[in-house]
Amino acid sequence: MDSVSDGAFSVRSSLVRTPASHGSNDIDIFGAYRANQTTGAAGDDGRYASYAPSTESLIHMIENKKTYRPTGSVTSFSRSASWVSNGNGGFIDFQNTDAFLNADVPYPAWSDPNQIPLSKEEIEDIFRDLTAKLGFQQDNMRNMYDAMMTMLDSRASRMSPTMALLMLHADYIGGDHANYRRWYFSAQLDHDTPPVREQIDPKQQQEMLDEEGDDPKKDTPTAFVEKWRAQMNSMSQYERARQIALWMLIWGEGGNIRYTPELLCFIFKVAEDYVKSPEAQQRVEPAPEGEYLCNVVCPLYNFLRDEGYEVVNGKYLKRERDHAKTIGYDDVNELFWTPEGLRQIKFEDKSLLMDLAPHERWARLKDVSWKKSFRKTFKERRTMWHFMTNFSRIWVMHITVYWYYIIYVADFLYDPFFEAHNPNSNIGREKPGVISPMPNQDAKRYTLMAAGGALAPFLCLVGTIAEMFFVPLNKPNQRALWLRVLVFFIILAADPELYYQKLPPSKTAEPGKVSTWNAARAVAIVQFIYSVIFTIFLSLMPPALMFKPRKKNRNSRGLINRTFAGNFPPLKIAARSISLSLWGAIFLCKYIESYFFLALSFKDPFRWLYAFHLLNTSDKCTEKFLGANLCVNQNYITLGFMLLLDLVLFFLDTYLWYVVWNTIFSVGRSFYLGVSIWTPWRNVFSRLPKRIYAKTLATADMEVKYKPKVLCSQIWNAIVISMYREHLLSVDHVQKLLYQQVTGDDDGKRTLKPPAFFVSQDDAAFTQEFYPSHSEAERRITFFAQSLSSVLPEPVPVENMPTFTVLTPHYSEKILMSLREIIRESDQYTRVTVLEYLKALHSDEWDNFVKDTKILAEENSTNFGQASAYGQAFAQDADKSEAKTKTDDLPFYTIGFKSAAPEFTLRTRIWASLRSQTLYRTISGFMNYAKAIKLLYRVENPEMVHLFGGNGSERLEEELERMARRKFKFVVAMQRFLKFNKDEREASDFLLRTYPDLQIAYLEEVPATEEGELPRIYSCLIDGHSEVGTDGRRKPYYRIQLPGNPILGDGKSDNQNHAIVFTRGEYLQLIDANQDNYLEECIKIRNILGEFEEYNPPTVSPYSPAAEPQPTPVAIVGAREFIFSENVGILGDVAAGKEATFGTLTQRIMAEIGARLHYGHPDFVNFIYMTTRGGISKAQKGLHLNEDIYAGMNSFTRGGRIKHTEYFQCGKGRDLGFCSTLNFITKIGTGMGEQMLSREYYWLGTQLPLDRFLTFFYAHPGFHINNIMIMSSVQLFMICIMFIAAMNATVKTCVGNIDMTNPNYAKDLKPTGCFLIKPIGDWINRTTLAILLVLLIAFLPLFLQMLTEQGFGRAISRLGKQFLSLSPLYEVQVTQVYFNSLMTNMAYGGARYIGTGRGFATSRLSFSTLFSRFSDSSIYFGMRLMMLLTFFSAAFWKWPILYFWISIAAMLITPFLYNPHQFVMTDFILDYRDWLRWLGAGNSSANPNSWIAHCRLTRIRITGYKRKRLGERTPTTGFISRAHKANIFFTEILLPIIMAVTMLVSYTFMHSITNVAEQAKNGEENSILIRALIISVAPIIINLVITIAFFFVSIGLGPCCAMCLPQFGKVIAGIVHTIAVVVYVAIFLLLWVVENWALSPTIMGIICQVFVERAIFAILQHLLLSREFGEDETNVAWWTGRWYGKGMGGWAFTLTMREWLCKVIECSVFAADVFTGHLILFFLSIFTLIPWVDKWHSAMLFWLRPSRQIRPPIYSLKQRKQRRRSAILYGILFVLFFVIFLAIIILPQVLKPGFSLPDSIQKYLDGRF
Repeated sequence: MDSVSDGAFSVRSSLVRTPASHGSNDIDIFGAYRANQTTGAAGDDGRYASYAPSTESLIHMIENKKTYRPTGSVTSFSRSASWVSNGNGGFIDFQNTDAFLNADVPYPAWSDPNQIPLSKEEIEDIFRDLTAKLGFQQDNMRNMYDAMMTMLDSRASRMSPTMALLMLHADYIGGDHANYRRWYFSAQLDHDTPPVREQIDPKQQQEMLDEEGDDPKKDTPTAFVEKWRAQMNSMSQYERARQIALWMLIWGEGGNIRYTPELLCFIFKVAEDYVKSPEAQQRVEPAPEGEYLCNVVCPLYNFLRDEGYEVVNGKYLKRERDHAKTIGYDDVNELFWTPEGLRQIKFEDKSLLMDLAPHERWARLKDVSWKKSFRKTFKERRTMWHFMTNFSRIWVMHITVYWYYIIYVADFLYDPFFEAHNPNSNIGREKPGVISPMPNQDAKRYTLMAAGGALAPFLCLVGTIAEMFFVPLNKPNQRALWLRVLVFFIILAADPELYYQKLPPSKTAEPGKVSTWNAARAVAIVQFIYSVIFTIFLSLMPPALMFKPRKKNRNSRGLINRTFAGNFPPLKIAARSISLSLWGAIFLCKYIESYFFLALSFKDPFRWLYAFHLLNTSDKCTEKFLGANLCVNQNYITLGFMLLLDLVLFFLDTYLWYVVWNTIFSVGRSFYLGVSIWTPWRNVFSRLPKRIYAKTLATADMEVKYKPKVLCSQIWNAIVISMYREHLLSVDHVQKLLYQQVTGDDDGKRTLKPPAFFVSQDDAAFTQEFYPSHSEAERRITFFAQSLSSVLPEPVPVENMPTFTVLTPHYSEKILMSLREIIRESDQYTRVTVLEYLKALHSDEWDNFVKDTKILAEENSTNFGQASAYGQAFAQDADKSEAKTKTDDLPFYTIGFKSAAPEFTLRTRIWASLRSQTLYRTISGFMNYAKAIKLLYRVENPEMVHLFGGNGSERLEEELERMARRKFKFVVAMQRFLKFNKDEREASDFLLRTYPDLQIAYLEEVPATEEGELPRIYSCLIDGHSEVGTDGRRKPYYRIQLPGNPILGDGKSDNQNHAIVFTRGEYLQLIDANQDNYLEECIKIRNILGEFEEYNPPTVSPYSPAAEPQPTPVAIVGAREFIFSENVGILGDVAAGKEATFGTLTQRIMAEIGARLHYGHPDFVNFIYMTTRGGISKAQKGLHLNEDIYAGMNSFTRGGRIKHTEYFQCGKGRDLGFCSTLNFITKIGTGMGEQMLSREYYWLGTQLPLDRFLTFFYAHPGFHINNIMIMSSVQLFMICIMFIAAMNATVKTCVGNIDMTNPNYAKDLKPTGCFLIKPIGDWINRTTLAILLVLLIAFLPLFLQMLTEQGFGRAISRLGKQFLSLSPLYEVQVTQVYFNSLMTNMAYGGARYIGTGRGFATSRLSFSTLFSRFSDSSIYFGMRLMMLLTFFSAAFWKWPILYFWISIAAMLITPFLYNPHQFVMTDFILDYRDWLRWLGAGNSSANPNSWIAHCRLTRIRITGYKRKRLGERTPTTGFISRAHKANIFFTEILLPIIMAVTMLVSYTFMHSITNVAEQAKNGEENSILIRALIISVAPIIINLVITIAFFFVSIGLGPCCAMCLPQFGKVIAGIVHTIAVVVYVAIFLLLWVVENWALSPTIMGIICQVFVERAIFAILQHLLLSREFGEDETNVAWWTGRWYGKGMGGWAFTLTMREWLCKVIECSVFAADVFTGHLILFFLSIFTLIPWVDKWHSAMLFWLRPSRQIRPPIYSLKQRKQRRRSAILYGILFVLFFVIFLAIIILPQVLKPGFSLPDSIQKYLDGRF
């Protein structure tokens, strides 16, 4: 017979049919996608059940074209019943028909009475007995019984039921890696006989053991393990089941204490002791329901709640208590780690719980005084000293080596003959060309270098001292810390600097008489080696393990309990080799490059700044108060800042090389994994059918009679049709991609023809288009083909696969787009509807959707006999003109429907929702798991299809549904479900009707019945099958009372925690509410679950002496994410690029070398492992803002492995607007600030070996510290060039062309004693290049990632589009926001969840909105740097500085540059009008959208709110805690003072030389310092006078004028603020006159004024201002004069004084904001003059061609007139201000006016009193 080859394998083409025993029907290549003939319903009830009902039309069209009609069974199936080695346990025996048909039981694998160790009834009796004894809730009992049985069923499906119970018990209670066993040993409860062993001296403890007759060797871990294993092995199956049930009942009702796993272990132990006691066995009366909740859980919950919240005016408000004073979940949990901690559990009378007999403790738990028992175990103080403690090795490796480099190259510091050592130099030669011996200075060099070795122990000493402020100082901790301090002091005592001081000077200055100093040189080299050894030791040795006593008994725990905080999973040899190679390459390149680029190149600037001295300084420069000190020390001040900057760049270099080498290693690993396009890429398509068969199907024992082509065709066709149903493919594309049956040429029999697509990729002759180019379909098919080329774990049959659950938290995310939302503009600033925008983005998909809708409309018209307009057009097409047809079709192409019937409007809503970030998209995507399970179950079990009557039978569909429900659950945690509005309720109800198996967990609040009680909170579960009550609400299956409101943290983690009890199975996938999934990815679910390495069950009991050691468990398996919002413009693409680099490229290598953590979505987690160790996230408010990563760190420190997969990916949406993206970055930055304080960072930073520590550091905190250093380097660079420009403008510089390569250039400098500026200029060029490289290196990973996976063309194209869209400017803004959010959080705290918003960023935001949002984070900082840069450019211009002009300008204009339609002229002018109104609003009545409200919010983070005033309203912004003064002293007080002093030094130095001539002229010394202070303080004094004067005006006139002039307050405030602006303009002109119209000193004077005033205001605000009122009462009262009726009471007088101070500060801030805003607007206005600028700007933002861009908004005639009138009026005003600004700047430079100030004023400004 003929055979047909498909490129992967050959199959016989004669009989491609199902087996004859199945009825010999033809194969149905469409499978489940054909309609159910019995019911008439859609066969596919999944994602597009009601959305795309016209699939029948597709099949009909294709079949008619091919002239055949396949019939019969759905697919050809195979089965593998012999996969499990033991051959028994819940497998389906298709030959035993009767047994199979009667197997419809809840837990099929746990139903054979001949194999199960305990029946379901017996297990249920265990639950009932425990509930009766301990007082659990009935719903909790039922819920946990179902959870346990589902777990047993899941495991028994791939192992024997007995082994399933054993393994479940081992994972929960007794196995090698069970958390309970680890806790049992750590708490030393094996010595509980009955009281826990007391804290006694080890010698006394040994005496007790001797008295007991025990062998001392029995007090070793090995002995305990053997005893424990014997005890576990001797247990009966009933006891094992009872222990599992008891744990699950305790956990299921634990509420928020589920975050404290060791507390749960303790409760379990106490309950277990009670249950086994005779007292419990003899108990007759059942315990009241809820006793466990009331007596055990509620007291603990109340303690935790009261630690974080207090009652104010009857409401719970967050306490003004930072983490260091709040006992949180971790502090509570750590009490139970040790026997010493257990002995702190006290009653009110201070007696101890552990002194009671074990069986008596349960009843007394309710009497425990938890407030007296708990204490802080780690103090999360808000300080940057955490950096020294946690990351001390980073500082040692950089600062010490930098010292070595600088001392080595700066030989001029200690060698007066350093020039003579150069053989080409003539300096120091007796005769030209004759080399004379020079004095040898090696002793001094190596001794000074060795002195740097003292830096290493000093840095470690500082870190150790700081550590004392974080850890509890009990005796063991003090002993360990003080020992470390002592050792560091001993090392410091051998400081080589002391020896250096004793070295004799050079024997002679004459070159011919030189001493060799052999002995001194040898000693110096030994010292240097000693220094290097200790530097290496302190770099390699983790601080927590340093000098730790290594005893073998269990009492030597040290500072950290390594059982729970340092039990890191080991790395394999290959992974460790990769880790060591990576960091070896990084630091090798870093140290080599940094030596030449940073150290050696700095020699000449260092030399000339160090050696420069003004001759006769006392005669040439002076200052009244400082004398000649500035002239003497200015060069050293400049050098100090330059050295500091060079050190910062030394740190930044490391991160640069980390990015480079991490990318190289990751790309290399991609080749190893086979995911690179540069591997045999084209073969991925031709081999795809074979790989589908071999890698996605459980084919290990599949019978050969089922041909591979037949099986894989079912999978492939299902994937293609799913894409058609999503409107990604047209009918033509589907026809080209499907396997189809054709009639053979010879015998006329049907054969299966593969699509040409598989071979077309290898043959350039094929020109067919199989899908739209660069489309979503192309991406998905390509990734699917590529993913199967990598190594995948072998799948197991569907009936054997583990059960898993997808868990999605939902708060207020959009569920389903409403019709109003998609066809109407969201606000007046929006130029496009959502539907129009989506149509522009997805034009091909919209065309497919419209065609499908038209077919549906025609079908409906035919079915109901209606002659609709479209139906008539379709039926009489020959009689209709083409124009008429297009007109009739216009509604379809416009809004997607012509009839307003719900079934049509709903389709458009669904189409838009599936292309937006909605919950519907998430649920519909992940419900593909159910479809995939049913599809795979069909394919692998053809006998089942025949047994149930073939395709289309109800019994078959029921069996497929049963299997899908058994293996997969989807739980959405909707905490607000009962508080939804009408639209949300309708959308959620639609979800449940569309997906009846979807489960929703929600919170129900029952009001208190008595006054003073709190409402009761219940956690409930419903699904689409739930009974609907008379009130329209669904009756919950479970309703479990909680101890209180579970939302004590930031929301997400608590929402997950309350719902996690309703999840089922062995694994969870954690998904956010804006994700997506695809059928082809869901098909690989069995492969990815295989990554947990639990498919192969052990052959013997884990407790058996013959059992092998269990491998380290896999806790988390990560997967890739595709950012489906990347095609919506530059910001979406940048977000997608970051995800591609971090989520794939970085995590690929991180997982391999053991440094990947948990980042939330779309990770799979081991349910038992995570829930027995605190859950899937942490939840202390603020501290655990980035909740997911803590679960990863928790798993990592407890020994769980974390893996990452390349072959599986989910879709993910990102923020799309500028504000929303930066809100997300702010959340990440503030969350990182909280992480810096956490104990997890302390554990990881002080315990990890060096290579793993470096990976953790640079992948997590190092990234953010790198951002801090980038922005710090920019600021330091500005200060350095300010000093350099000041010196260049003040002192004599060397002239002529100086060749620095000539070693003799120093003697040719002219004039004598000049300042050599050339090496300084070269240093500026190199530093600019270094900072530029650091910023641009962020694009390297994305480029290489694209190059690896999509080729050179796509990589260049994507990078080019990003650069053309000015993404480097956006990256500057992102770096600054990261820097600001982290530093602000470290100073003020207040980290909170920010709802970023995930809609399309098509609305134009007002200038005032953007200005207020980014003024504190970037605009003010950018303006200060811009002023410094302006001064440098005026005094010492260099072309490389142009880069800094662009970068700093980015901080000012980026928020506006990425604002849609920013440069439309009319909107721009109207925006200016709105900004002016915003500046003056809020002074007559409170207005949250005003400048004063923005100013107050900035101030409130310093002052906080008054919280306890009786009857006070809660402010609209929420209560904000007052910042602690100690936290903000450095960044907010000391740093502004230092900056002000720095600016004063530079300004004073510029005039110190000219002061000599002034002194000779006037006979009196000038003081420029006094001038600077007068210029700075004068506006403040004037504002003091003006504000108090107008205060009396408002007091006198306000109350009486308010009736006739409602805006009286606004008028008064406007007058005062205008005067303040005029005053600052006058001060600027005054300074310019004083400086004789010289630009550079004038700019420097203004810089001094700004920084001095900033320091003054910082001191006043932080030290003198009291708390703010909740609302804006005092501001309104000040300007209106109405102080009465504000509820101020006795505070009225003090508030007046406080408000006066506020008004003085506000006047200066107002003037600054006016100047800053106008400068930005003046610059932006230039772009509005460019023709068609809006089209180019929109193309840049949205990546839409001009032809596809959105129409301008349509206004009425009246609106157009009003807009035109306002635009003309305010346009004239804007131009007037612009002209005035230019005149003030330009005219004095051009005209150089000759007038001067009166002598009296000039005298005061010169400081001559």
